[in-house]
Amino acid sequence: MSVLAFIGGVWCIIVAVRGKGRAFTSKMGTPLTGKEAKAVKYTYIAVGILLLIVAVVSAVQLLTE
Repeated sequence: MSVLAFIGGVWCIIVAVRGKGRAFTSKMGTPLTGKEAKAVKYTYIAVGILLLIVAVVSAVQLLTE
């Protein structure tokens, strides 16, 4: 669990930093506007940070039990 959460968190942060990919395009395939892209970027960063926190908590629980 901790490894998967860590990988997912790192992936989300990398996608947010790059700013490219399917998440940054509309359904029509056109790039998002600046405001929409910024919202997607912040969402990916927030999810990435939360997954990294889950990874740390899970690893600590695994190692202490």
